[in-house]
Amino acid sequence: MNTIKLNKLFNGMTVLLASIAFLLSIFSVMQHPLIGDDMHFLWDLSDHGSFFVFIAHYYNNWGGNIFHTIIWSGFSYSPMALYLYKLTLVPMFVAMAALAYYLATNTLPDIRKRALGDFVIFTTILWLAIPEIGQTIAWATGSVYLYMTLCALIFLSIINYGRQKILLGKNLNHGLASGIFMFIFSFFLGTSSIQIFCSISFIILYWFWGLQKESLLKRVPFIFYVSLAGFLLGFLVLTIAPGNYERLATYEAPDFISRLLKYFMYLAGAYFSGGSGNLGASLVLGSLIIMLSGSFKTVNLIKQDSIVWFGASLSSLAPMILAVDFTSSRTTFMATVFLLIGIKSLVKKEHGTSASYILISYVPILCCLLVIVDSFVGWASNRSLAGEVENRMQIIELSIQANEQEIIVPYFTTIPSRQTFMLKPNHDQEYLDIMAKHFEVTSIRHDNSEGAPKPNTLHPLKALRESL
Repeated sequence: MNTIKLNKLFNGMTVLLASIAFLLSIFSVMQHPLIGDDMHFLWDLSDHGSFFVFIAHYYNNWGGNIFHTIIWSGFSYSPMALYLYKLTLVPMFVAMAALAYYLATNTLPDIRKRALGDFVIFTTILWLAIPEIGQTIAWATGSVYLYMTLCALIFLSIINYGRQKILLGKNLNHGLASGIFMFIFSFFLGTSSIQIFCSISFIILYWFWGLQKESLLKRVPFIFYVSLAGFLLGFLVLTIAPGNYERLATYEAPDFISRLLKYFMYLAGAYFSGGSGNLGASLVLGSLIIMLSGSFKTVNLIKQDSIVWFGASLSSLAPMILAVDFTSSRTTFMATVFLLIGIKSLVKKEHGTSASYILISYVPILCCLLVIVDSFVGWASNRSLAGEVENRMQIIELSIQANEQEIIVPYFTTIPSRQTFMLKPNHDQEYLDIMAKHFEVTSIRHDNSEGAPKPNTLHPLKALRESL
């Protein structure tokens, strides 16, 4: 079989397996049940009666993340809104990966022939490397991490497009409509999180510095300053929210030494899944694959194109020192994305060498297979958990109909996959207490009787096999 036929075969297999991986990922995310804050937001929106009252309530009593509450109120509006929202999550991840690829290479993904493999490798590694994907993509409430990172990359891509034109000596033309859109878009992005603010601010300042060195700062169009003003105004609205200080009033801050030690532990594990799971093996091995896909750029190009992303990655972790007791692996979502953009930007694509041929031909297939397995396991786990959530709600509803005031429900027994978000038993009990108040009963608690199912004891794949 000649080389041309082999290339067509590998390309066809890559397209087929990537499509299967994409669909299975959607099925897995769609199967994930409403859990934890999901139900809380549904009830809250219903109680408040409108989007604006809901958003105002959270702004005054919870925090200034207007970006978050808009998304939460959006998918809580109706079952159809929730269904459509969940349907968009995996496509939005692919869109985020495409923008990350653009920012790393200054070229849009090319899905033709050999270039397809390069994008598939980057996208699948990003999917496998992201920590707590069950919390940050599959879980409706936690998917704000995906959406605010996507919007951050949209903003940066627009700015980078203009920056590239300035570096090439081309003129930039923007109308009034563009200016209004950029101001509104950047304003809401500014209300998303301090992590977004820190990382974007670092990138903008770094790019400014680069233009200043080339004496091109005066060519920056007015629309850029308009968008920057919107971003800063949004961040101001975020920081002055009364809800921030309502929550801080109940928070007992650790002493200085304790804060530093906890933050050091957080940083040390930020790129290694917080010391749990696969210890960041997907990120480490994926980074090696990306770096082997071509030769390294010159030092000057690395300074121009790459360092900024590593700085942005660390910048996104910096504000967590303010809330060191609430850090978790999901707060490294943006750090991981920016890190992989930086690693991808270190190398230039090379076609024709034996190493690049192997990477572009075989590795995309292997990466797609990994995502297929990951998503199938995720689907089985989410399906199992969804069944348990439905069973628990039926028990609560039947108990309420029987006028019972002390309701006993089983633990969630499903062993969660990487694509499954499931509360620990103590946190699950906290939400059962909230449900008890919502349904106006004395208590809802776990079944701790002898012989009752225990947490994390049901293997979803084994259960699925036995049901066939």
